[in-house]
Amino acid sequence: MTKKTGVSPTINPPLKLAEAIEAYVAKGGIIDIVPEGESGEVPGEAERKAVDADADAHMASKVEQLKGLVAKGAGVSALQYSLRMNRKEIKRLASEHGLKILYSRPVRGSRLPRECELAPVDDVVAGHAMHFSTLGYTVPEIAQLLELSVRDVWNIGKAYRFEFKNAPIVDSPLPPCPNTPDA
Repeated sequence: MTKKTGVSPTINPPLKLAEAIEAYVAKGGIIDIVPEGESGEVPGEAERKAVDADADAHMASKVEQLKGLVAKGAGVSALQYSLRMNRKEIKRLASEHGLKILYSRPVRGSRLPRECELAPVDDVVAGHAMHFSTLGYTVPEIAQLLELSVRDVWNIGKAYRFEFKNAPIVDSPLPPCPNTPDA
């Protein structure tokens, strides 16, 4: 078999604890000595008080934001997104501060139902509209020529099952006719 020779790192013997402490202090390190019977977690209480004060300020800002959004009529889903809280927390916060959350209201009003029946169409006007369409006129141009609204022209198309053109036909150069003599 082949022998593998590898590079092994040189392991320095560990320093003794007392020597490590002396080296730390010599470099300017400070070691606090805690008297017996006390714990070294006393500074944690000050941090805890600061965190509690910060949490109170954060919650107060959320309450103000909640009041503003509820006044605008935001629903629970919008409040969840804005406040980054779940439904239970939002409802609890609202009930604690006497706010009533309404369901979100649509921005636009409700649409009126369209009439199912189309207005009666004069056959002569419909014939003119279809004729103009075959000549290449667009719906707005047909409406202008026949003194109708664009909606009326589209309704004529629905009633007669005729498809009007949306865009004007672009004039393209016609190829020369082979039967015409060259001049």
